[in-house]
Amino acid sequence: MLFVFGFALLIAAIVIAAMLVWASTKKAQASAAREANYRELAERTGADSAEIKASLMEIKSRLVSVERMLKEVD
Repeated sequence: MLFVFGFALLIAAIVIAAMLVWASTKKAQASAAREANYRELAERTGADSAEIKASLMEIKSRLVSVERMLKEVD
């Protein structure tokens, strides 16, 4: 009887250990996916920032030319 109880306890310990390993693996996978998403977002943000900067430079140059034309009209 004691052998059966010990064997059941061993099986329960193995199942619990397997569940803990599975849970930590899933947590690591989720963390890696989240990091990849953040990295992609950072790359897109950098590209968008460069595009916005270029657009602002173009607008500034157009504004300078409009100011120049207004000064010529006066």
